[in-house]
Amino acid sequence: MHEIPKLDRQGLRNFGLMMAGFLGVIFGVIIPLVRRHESPSWIWAIASLFVAFALIAPNLLNPVYHVWMRFGMALGWVETRIVLGLVFYLMIFPMGLVMRLLSNDPLRRELQKREPSYRVPSKLRNKESLERPF
Repeated sequence: MHEIPKLDRQGLRNFGLMMAGFLGVIFGVIIPLVRRHESPSWIWAIASLFVAFALIAPNLLNPVYHVWMRFGMALGWVETRIVLGLVFYLMIFPMGLVMRLLSNDPLRRELQKREPSYRVPSKLRNKESLERPF
């Protein structure tokens, strides 16, 4: 996997404040509104700890930062394979199958023994076509 970048005090402070905001907004506000129940107090306690550590001793957040980054890299590795697999099997594979069934070959890969060359001559353009290309 990739190497986790080292953060200085300011970077760890930003990480702690961002995590506190993320926990507060997502788990303290949005999810309770969607599920229509009260916001749990332990979420606010954890968010407060992140704020306190970020402001007082940001270096204590270094292990949490490394665990979070490893989790993010593992999640990114899995998600990339799932998303690319879905894109291939839901978009590219069916398009290729339809093009084969319709005998469409946009790259013109068929072998033509009677042709002396596979070169496609370009169109001769006049000077005015290059005056305003866009």
